[in-house]
Amino acid sequence: MNQIYNHTNPYLMLTNSAFVRFAAIAGFLTVITTIGIHAIFPDPPAEFEARLLLYQNSIYLLNRWWIIVHCLLVLVAMWGFALVQFRKSAGFVGLGYLFFGVFAITEIARQMLVLFYLNGLRVKYLSADNEAVRAILKVSLDNFGLIGNSFFGLFVLAFGLGNLFYGLSLWRERGFSKILSWLLILWSIGSFLALGNNFWKNQILETFIAYYNFTYQPFMRALLAWWLWTASDRR
Repeated sequence: MNQIYNHTNPYLMLTNSAFVRFAAIAGFLTVITTIGIHAIFPDPPAEFEARLLLYQNSIYLLNRWWIIVHCLLVLVAMWGFALVQFRKSAGFVGLGYLFFGVFAITEIARQMLVLFYLNGLRVKYLSADNEAVRAILKVSLDNFGLIGNSFFGLFVLAFGLGNLFYGLSLWRERGFSKILSWLLILWSIGSFLALGNNFWKNQILETFIAYYNFTYQPFMRALLAWWLWTASDRR
């Protein structure tokens, strides 16, 4: 059957197998986008003068849009998960997707601020011929990182909570789903450690998190995509 009606739920629940496959494909694509974010694109330069020219750096701009597309793909994949699992654990799945929504909106907003606000400040600074104006703009440019860090903190927290609640939604499952439950909860712990290390500044933990980002994260996204694909066969 292409669609399933859940008579035990007071609401009409339609799970479309074609969409779940589409969500699985989105999940597989997030493996690529995750690797790109953490292992392919270079870090921006640290020098102020070099950073001023980033608004015209095609690799830097592609990286911003790459992250935006990544967030949208994650939303699609996690919505597919919600469709499959909602009838079994509505509370945890609902909370999980809520936090994935916060995660995506926060990070997309952060990237849009870079593309339109921060890059706009860079252009104004370079075109300004008044030193007083440049001094004001430089303060704004230097302090933008504090705004970005605040958004990033919310992004990591929401992502960790999304994984935690999705993991809990699978807690009573068996087989592969039970394993996935444990792995999602471990993923959430990794996110919380990454958030905490913004304050602790532990070098060993920072090295571990960098390695974890381009190994465990794409591995988990591949597992989730596979889980979705196999779930679509059961619709």
